[in-house]
Amino acid sequence: MTLDHASGGAGGAGERRLMTRLEIAQAAGVHGAAVNNWMRRHPDFPDPVRTVPVDLFAAEDVAEWLDSRKIQRDERRDGETAGTTYGRRFRLTAGLADVCSDAKPAPDMVAEAIKADLWKSLEPGFTQSQDHTMFQEMIMALVCAQAIAPKQWTRIADTPSPDLFAHVWSTLPTADGVRPELLDRIVRDGWWQARFRTGVKVLQRWVQPGTGASQERVGRRLTAAAAFDHLLDRFAQARKSSDDEYLTPYGVARLMVQLADPGPEDRVYNPCCGSGEIVAAVLEHQRGNGAERSLGNNVSGHALASRAWRLAVMNTAVHGRPLDLGGPPPNDLKLIDVKRGPYDVVLANPPFTMPAWRSATEIAPTGWPYGEPSRHNAHFAWLQLIATALAPEGRAVAVMPSSTTSVATSKSRQIRAAMVEEGVVRCIIELPKQMFRETASPLTLWLLGSPTHRPDREVLLIDAKKATERAGRTHRILTDTGSGDIVDLYQKWSKTGGGQVKPTSGITAVSVSLERLREHGHDLTPSTYLRPPAPDVTSRAPNPTELRAELCRLDDVADAADLVLDRLLDRLQPWNP
Repeated sequence: MTLDHASGGAGGAGERRLMTRLEIAQAAGVHGAAVNNWMRRHPDFPDPVRTVPVDLFAAEDVAEWLDSRKIQRDERRDGETAGTTYGRRFRLTAGLADVCSDAKPAPDMVAEAIKADLWKSLEPGFTQSQDHTMFQEMIMALVCAQAIAPKQWTRIADTPSPDLFAHVWSTLPTADGVRPELLDRIVRDGWWQARFRTGVKVLQRWVQPGTGASQERVGRRLTAAAAFDHLLDRFAQARKSSDDEYLTPYGVARLMVQLADPGPEDRVYNPCCGSGEIVAAVLEHQRGNGAERSLGNNVSGHALASRAWRLAVMNTAVHGRPLDLGGPPPNDLKLIDVKRGPYDVVLANPPFTMPAWRSATEIAPTGWPYGEPSRHNAHFAWLQLIATALAPEGRAVAVMPSSTTSVATSKSRQIRAAMVEEGVVRCIIELPKQMFRETASPLTLWLLGSPTHRPDREVLLIDAKKATERAGRTHRILTDTGSGDIVDLYQKWSKTGGGQVKPTSGITAVSVSLERLREHGHDLTPSTYLRPPAPDVTSRAPNPTELRAELCRLDDVADAADLVLDRLLDRLQPWNP
């Protein structure tokens, strides 16, 4: 997109903003041919106000015409909901007044357009590459160099020499974040040299050098941190699956950190840190709370796979503080390694199924605090080790598949019951399917604490599916409002120590007593306790409200059936082999 060169400029008072066909297409986010088609097929499309030397159109006239054209679901960008028009996208991207009357904050459509163009420029190289992992690593290393070495980046951009980049990279604190064979390929292999030079050119166009992590863009360029986050997401979407650790979506990582709310002196630990999304969110949270001087001082973690570890090293550097993430991991994807701590905060998105897993420290069958976990999956091994790593006032947030809240196998049910009885489980947050790029399975967040033996303790169960919105055909994201409502609800409940919960913005929740949990076999699925009783259809005709409640109940039954199917599919094809 080249809107910074728009023909009409800002204009003075009363001056009309004029745009070429290409600029209209760029602002509307369509191909140039689409504007020609609109002109040919729709007689009411605005006529150009000038035709020499090129056709120029009044931007407001075009925006008004586009207001009646809704964007199809397949073409919507992140942040665009059902009903969004090309007119609204056009106005926001071109800097015109937005006529949208809803109260929801408008997304930064300029940033969204830049992201779309950035990926469009890089995607062919990824598709053509025979080593997708190495191509991603090369691009992420270039973004990292832009962020932490802007002066050296200027030299690289002026003379896109692979030899120069290899030399500069060797001097950076992230030097271990790239495989030596990648540097060798971009120096010696013609195909990789060409992709390297294209990558430099693309990033020079769309990404602002430096570490402006507190904002998403500077003018018509993304900040390096925003570009790094976006490309992590797009590469995960293009990859579709992963042989090791899955990417934690930005919104989920940020929600986890906000729920745990780590202070500047808290010891924060992230086992299985993946590509560094969660530790980067911790750095962002600390910076937002004014902890710039002590940023990341007590944050640690490690990855399970070397691919993820290299990205995590770069990720933390891009977000303002290179962290020691334990050195290259052994690439043993059946090993569960949770340090003993104690830690004030533990945040984790572990691989789920992991058949035939083993612990890094030898634990006897009777040595597990809440019961020996199944060897068929690692769900309750992770949860127990995370809980036992906490300091007395510590808290943890862990991503788990939704099946863990209600799975009925003997060992899992006994462990879940023991953790509830000991007061370790504080809250369960249920999220919908399609939150992850690399799997469609629904997930939950488990909020854990150290054991407490208060007889009146309760567990907060939150159904947060409505805190999300669609972002394309096969993906959902947490909204800013939804995340804020979840955090606010949990914090208020924590301060009062339980009791009645008031739903907000479609997010429903219930605080369940220990006695009631026992009655339901320690089931932690929110719908078990939020579900209204089935109507008595024999005594009288149901009213519309009752029919809607019954429909919700049947929907929950269908979701439960989906979970059973997911568990069966997990046995055939584990989430993370």
